[in-house]
Amino acid sequence: MTNATASSEPDELDQCIAFLADPKRYDVKLVALDILTGLSDSPEGVAKLKTKLDKLLAFTLRLVPVPQPVAMAPQASEGALMLLVNLSHDAEAAAKMIESRVIARVMDYIKDGICPHPRLMAMLLANLTASDAGCSELLQLGQGKLEGLNIAVLLKKFMLSGMNYGMTGAGTDDPFEHVASVLTNVTRLKAARLLLLQEGRGLLQVLVAQLASPSELRRRGATGAIKNCCMQAQSDGTLEVVLKDSMVLTKMMGPINGEEPKELDDLVREAAAESVTALAGTKAGRAALWQVKAPEVINAGYALEEHPGVCFALERAGELFLSDSFQQEEAGGAEGLASVKEDEGGEAGAGAPAGAPAAGALVGTPAGGAGSSDAVWAVGPHGRYRVGGYRRPEDDATAPQGDEVAAAGEEEPSWEEVEVSADTAAAAAAPQADADAQAAE
Repeated sequence: MTNATASSEPDELDQCIAFLADPKRYDVKLVALDILTGLSDSPEGVAKLKTKLDKLLAFTLRLVPVPQPVAMAPQASEGALMLLVNLSHDAEAAAKMIESRVIARVMDYIKDGICPHPRLMAMLLANLTASDAGCSELLQLGQGKLEGLNIAVLLKKFMLSGMNYGMTGAGTDDPFEHVASVLTNVTRLKAARLLLLQEGRGLLQVLVAQLASPSELRRRGATGAIKNCCMQAQSDGTLEVVLKDSMVLTKMMGPINGEEPKELDDLVREAAAESVTALAGTKAGRAALWQVKAPEVINAGYALEEHPGVCFALERAGELFLSDSFQQEEAGGAEGLASVKEDEGGEAGAGAPAGAPAAGALVGTPAGGAGSSDAVWAVGPHGRYRVGGYRRPEDDATAPQGDEVAAAGEEEPSWEEVEVSADTAAAAAAPQADADAQAAE
């Protein structure tokens, strides 16, 4: 009986998928979608669905657009998108979707406004851009004048949606907030950063505006994308663009300035602090940050900060500004304080504790991170549906490797004690050592 049941499963699955193609019976389609979505909520079920992936994708994608009002068509569209979101959390299924041009079709639905579920479509894009191939497909790299068109559309939707959400407040529907994760993902790629930081696109202005959003997801995605741009600005040749607008630099420091309303999310503050530290690792960056009183902001934020990772990043930035100040003033009392070497690659991280995140590590959504504790769950009428969330590559050995991403498998620091650099420790101990020497004499 067991063998008979096992052999009949493929036929039953085929029949269930075939119901999605029924041109009239939306009630039957909804039942079939309910069954298929239930299967997609477990690894075993996803494995079964992947055996029929070509046929499943073809029939499911037809249900997503709702060009004309038809009874139960919006519910079928929602069910189809939930199924796709679940499947896209599997790396193999996501790769098949990218190969099948799912990103292009979803972007067409967004542009034409023929799908009533933009939030689920943004979730799907967030998962599909967890890979470099997905990012390239979304950015339309190599497609001439079309390059960047999709991301320009998403940026506009993201900005307008954020304005409406900011006025109505948390608890209301923010249909494009998951675009924040998309922006974090695509800015892992050098080609994407060069494209998005072109004059007139206004990427950084859009991102810093999100730092005051009531949406934690927006703030996390925005600071993640800002960090990616700042970390590689020197090597990308975009440092001048990043430093050009003093308003951007001032707002970039908002999460760590210690002012009310305080940023409560540790990941947002840490990414903001690391962005400032990366810019402070360059001569031009320090000069621009001095102009917006960054050392004062760092001091004020550090006095109130308790998170070890944020404190460490602020300490690194403080060392850079302290060294710069001593060099400018040519003060003789700086003996014992070793100057912090400027890293022209933007990675000012001398003296990091063992296992600490690399200063140049880019952030993004891990591919195939179904077990990630940081995953975002979309709750629908049939259960919960996964969508990738904000996570640093160094946190997950399965993270995708984009341009210059830190090597996977890096040990996570315990942060039980935050170490400072040996030079700083020696400088702090120098007065006491002199006193001990005099006492010995």
